[in-house]
Amino acid sequence: PLGHGAQQPPHLGVMVLVTSAAVHAAGKPVIGISFSIETDGFFSTTLKKVTVTAVKPGLPAEKAGVQAGDEVIAANDIPIAGTPGSRLKSVLEDAKPGDHLKLRVHRGSADQLVDIVVGER
Repeated sequence: PLGHGAQQPPHLGVMVLVTSAAVHAAGKPVIGISFSIETDGFFSTTLKKVTVTAVKPGLPAEKAGVQAGDEVIAANDIPIAGTPGSRLKSVLEDAKPGDHLKLRVHRGSADQLVDIVVGER
């Protein structure tokens, strides 16, 4: 919560974590990645930018070559910019162990496709 009279700048988004934890039941999908999500306004859920903030060692995202700092341009051919956050959430939540999550990422001065095979915890 922000203090009385304080305002959060509109460019700050919500942090979404998609990581594994040892306490989860077996058979659940795992990707092993954390994102920083920026929307196009404080009360908006329309995505503007998604950046990888952390990659869990040994999990599918790391094995596929995802790196902290990668900007996600698209997920399974769905462009990030202008897409409702709920659509990206569905792509991630609907993934099952063995599914492919294809991320187009911008790293440095180039774009590349990263194919993550969803794991199982």
